[in-house]
Amino acid sequence: MLTIHIDRRASKRRYCIGIVDSFVDLSSIVGEVSPHFMLFLAVDATSITDEILRLVARKLLDRGLSYLCVWGNDCGRVHNQFDLERHPIEAEGCSVMTTWHSDEPLSEALWFFANVAYPDEDFEPDCCDWVSVSVLNSDWELEMKRVLIDENDGWPP
Repeated sequence: MLTIHIDRRASKRRYCIGIVDSFVDLSSIVGEVSPHFMLFLAVDATSITDEILRLVARKLLDRGLSYLCVWGNDCGRVHNQFDLERHPIEAEGCSVMTTWHSDEPLSEALWFFANVAYPDEDFEPDCCDWVSVSVLNSDWELEMKRVLIDENDGWPP
């Protein structure tokens, strides 16, 4: 389940924040979001296989993933597996962007997601949801709510 908050600074943007019990549950949580969406993913991926990462990546890309920011243990590998599932030749204006944030605190990576990450131009018209999901860590979910919702008018955190 996602908590939804409208960003008062950018009326078209909704922050959708939630937690999932497993990495494979990610594809089911985005069923209610805009046709294209941004995703911030907080995960400890050290025990997740490349095959599972790529399976979920393919489902999310097929669902409309436009930008991925990933944070947490082994986030560089998550980023790489998502990149391997992207279409090998993306049309101009339709590039799916991916970033990883291994050397930053969670609050700074979330700041990047809220202030720097933006969909490519062809995704922009129907990309309204900035989805932030924690895998198995309720403290991370609370930090997402604090940074993206509670401090929304006080950037930077």
